[in-house]
Amino acid sequence: MKRLAILFVVSAAFVSACTGAKLVRTPVAKQNYYIVTLEQRQAKDPTDLPKYKHPAMIELAELEKAMGDLTYTEKAGLTSAKRQTPVFQAVEIDRLAPVLAEALAKADASQRIRFASFNQGKALIFSESRKTEGVIFVDADGRLNFAFNYINADRHPSETSAIYHVFSGVDPLQIKSSDTPLSPTAPYAELHQFGTGQQAPMWIVINLDALKQATGTVTAPVGQGTEEAVPAVAPGTGAVASPAETTAPARAAEDLLKEDIRNNLIYLKELLDEGLITEKDYTVKKMQLLDKIK
Repeated sequence: MKRLAILFVVSAAFVSACTGAKLVRTPVAKQNYYIVTLEQRQAKDPTDLPKYKHPAMIELAELEKAMGDLTYTEKAGLTSAKRQTPVFQAVEIDRLAPVLAEALAKADASQRIRFASFNQGKALIFSESRKTEGVIFVDADGRLNFAFNYINADRHPSETSAIYHVFSGVDPLQIKSSDTPLSPTAPYAELHQFGTGQQAPMWIVINLDALKQATGTVTAPVGQGTEEAVPAVAPGTGAVASPAETTAPARAAEDLLKEDIRNNLIYLKELLDEGLITEKDYTVKKMQLLDKIK
């Protein structure tokens, strides 16, 4: 009975907190691997609502760098220790950044952007179906904010596509503890601080002027400097890279893949030698790994 009473009190408090404001979402894009919406909170008293510096025109190169520099402390597993890990995979940034840039340019002063991104994370042998959810907005001080509900959390087997994703009912700006906290490494980014002085583990604030400097997209005043400004990139178009710029990363990624496959093959053989898997299991998994080599 006591547990039931506590549950009732918590539920009543939650309902009471939600009655003053209602979320209204406007879809921007919905694909197999991501979903992006404009999110607006409606309340009885409009003065209680946050005001964002939207619409915000952010260069695609700047947004891609900010997303690429986001790291978090991955929780320890049964066979691994805690480690610093990128929040987004390169493929996630390629498909998600243009849509987020477009959404920031569409949003008004009362809207922030809610997103979810699906990926296939690397595991020892098998890939892991994971998901990341959060919000992005430019605050009244002109700073870019990322706040996450969760980062690379395991997907349920039924979550085969982001099209059917159901957003969390928790406001990421209220999260005060996490087992996957963000780890700011870029000089232009820092964790948000609550009024109590406590750092928000899943909320990072980015100085856009410093980000421009780091990205090299700052335009020099007329008559000063000899370097040409980097041309603006429209959301969704991407920058045109030289053959050397595109070939080197692709080659590095291929080398990493081959090394990963080699390590997995060695581990598979060890499992077979120790009698932990059958010869049939070994052959099947070995062929699956070898099929990944182009």
